[in-house]
Amino acid sequence: MKKIYLVRHGETNWNIQGRTQGWQDSSLTNEGLRQASLVAERLKWEKIDVVFSSNLKRAKSTAHIIADELNVPCHLTEGLKEMGFGLWEGLTVEEIRQQFPNELDQWHTTPHTAMIPEAEDLIAAQKRMVYFFEEVIQREEENILLVSHGTSIKLLLMFFLGMSMADFYKLKQDNCAINLIEFRQRGPVLIKYNDTSYREILLKGDFDGK
Repeated sequence: MKKIYLVRHGETNWNIQGRTQGWQDSSLTNEGLRQASLVAERLKWEKIDVVFSSNLKRAKSTAHIIADELNVPCHLTEGLKEMGFGLWEGLTVEEIRQQFPNELDQWHTTPHTAMIPEAEDLIAAQKRMVYFFEEVIQREEENILLVSHGTSIKLLLMFFLGMSMADFYKLKQDNCAINLIEFRQRGPVLIKYNDTSYREILLKGDFDGK
């Protein structure tokens, strides 16, 4: 049975500063490195065959920690990179509010119609993610890990669940959360969503792989 695991990158400096990342990049914090190590430890029980990662540094760093721990190949691709946020990248929400108040209001209320200056839109980003996903599920490996970004993973899951773009804010992705899609006899099923419960379990030493 084919399984596709989706994991968001670990915490970055810009995450804790509240800065919009998009195609720009920021290094993992010490906490982000710890999160990546813990998710690698958790995924050792899943018999991952191959890792595909966004080519952006924060995802790449996370993916390499996982792939090295699991001793599996890791391939980088632009197909899994974050949505491009144009002129908002590097700015905090308050800075965006000062410079682009109307656009920010639209992004917060009707994200599916928002026009972020010089940005990739939600539809284009979703098409990119879905195209890569449909390619990767044709591969012969059974257990495949995709390391990507918060918005991009949400967009892929929204497509998978048949959700409207207007419902963008109804989903959430935490750093190094695990999502799992299993391809069963009657079709694919979302088995895990935004799971970070493994961290506390691993830190307590109670995890038995089940």
